[in-house]
Amino acid sequence: MDIDFILSKLQVFHFIKFEKRYIEMEKNEYTAKYNEYSQLLDVTYSQAVAYLLNKYGAVTDDYYKEKSYTRFLNGEIKSISKGKYTRASEGLYCHHISEDKFQNLSDLRFISEFKYSYNYQKKENLVYCDLIEHLILHAIITKESNGQFGVAGLCQMIKPTVIDWYIGEYNPKPAWMQATKARAYLPRILVEKLLIKIDDMLKGIEIYDFLESR
Repeated sequence: MDIDFILSKLQVFHFIKFEKRYIEMEKNEYTAKYNEYSQLLDVTYSQAVAYLLNKYGAVTDDYYKEKSYTRFLNGEIKSISKGKYTRASEGLYCHHISEDKFQNLSDLRFISEFKYSYNYQKKENLVYCDLIEHLILHAIITKESNGQFGVAGLCQMIKPTVIDWYIGEYNPKPAWMQATKARAYLPRILVEKLLIKIDDMLKGIEIYDFLESR
């Protein structure tokens, strides 16, 4: 038998073997990542926040600058200067911990209407999270508050993004969005599995069922 033919067959064999090992390693990696998310969904909100603070470290700056925040509340300016907290290039969001008690703490319209205390914008009241972890935080808030808090962000912003990016396989153009998608990436089947778990967890919460039925 021709030696070149044998060598070519061996190369194909080793390539297939390597490819199978790579796929298996990748599968194990995503399974472990899914399990981490799934376990996070099973804890209380305070436990989830503590876990993420330990995972990513403390937030580095206040969300808004205090003087600018005060001037905005006084009607002197129309926007608020932000602190240097962002880790968007790493694919991380910055979540307001007190959103289990108040609606949309980063939204200028809500800040203007409800005159939120600046205390909720301080770095010790913020936590970093990836996209799926942000989804989970809002799901837990929705559960613990029976839909009083967290549900609007969950159903109108975060969950649609997760569906578009990981199930619809949409690729966003901004670099920070690409980093965000990559950081929290799971294969479609595992994202669907996690969303089913969230649906089961929140089933019966009236406002959640209403928003999801539209």
